[in-house]
Amino acid sequence: MELRMDEFARCLDIPASTIERWIRQGRIPVRRKGNVCEFNQPIIEKWAEANHLHFHPPGTRTEAQDEEESENNADSLLSVMRRGGVYYDIEGDSMDAVLGEAVERVPYFDTPEKKEKLFNSLKAREEMMSTGIGKGVAIPHPRTPMSDSGCPAFITTCFLKAPIDYQAIDKNPVFVLFLLISPTAKLHLHLLAQLSYCLRDEEFVELLARRPDAETLYARIGELAESMESSG
Repeated sequence: MELRMDEFARCLDIPASTIERWIRQGRIPVRRKGNVCEFNQPIIEKWAEANHLHFHPPGTRTEAQDEEESENNADSLLSVMRRGGVYYDIEGDSMDAVLGEAVERVPYFDTPEKKEKLFNSLKAREEMMSTGIGKGVAIPHPRTPMSDSGCPAFITTCFLKAPIDYQAIDKNPVFVLFLLISPTAKLHLHLLAQLSYCLRDEEFVELLARRPDAETLYARIGELAESMESSG
């Protein structure tokens, strides 16, 4: 039986982008038909066993597993950052002021009532403990997941016009906000872990300090996401 790329990725329960990288690296037995890659199931099962990967034969995954995989692929860090957009010169000389300006720019919250609810939830979270994580970065997010908002996960990136005191853990002023909205706690933690991985990269933090254009920022996020995948 020959498997297509998407079928093979589903059998291994890993992203198709990982399969594509392994093909480029010559790590997987594959047969090409023009621009199409096919995988022989008996050969690939032996390859998976030799590489200590669990192989789910086609048709054995549950509907719930397929739905979860679809959700995770749709909500990669890069996709949610593109969904949220990048904004510059956010004005304000206090935490409340810049949060208010940031809320004005987020997608999906398009009525005064929705904006007020989001702002109040963000403020309640900051009153518990500042989301200023250091290095001039804050990751404001609602106190609880906004499961009733009807919107997908997104991260809106806001570069402030001037750094402000955000009561960050390292006491340094904050110059960029990554406003993270997620409908579920599980997805919130997944995205927060990915973003935190990127922020541990000093070159990435230096890039943020230069206020890159959106496509430059997205390109670096994509590179770090691939690095995270390979290291995991």
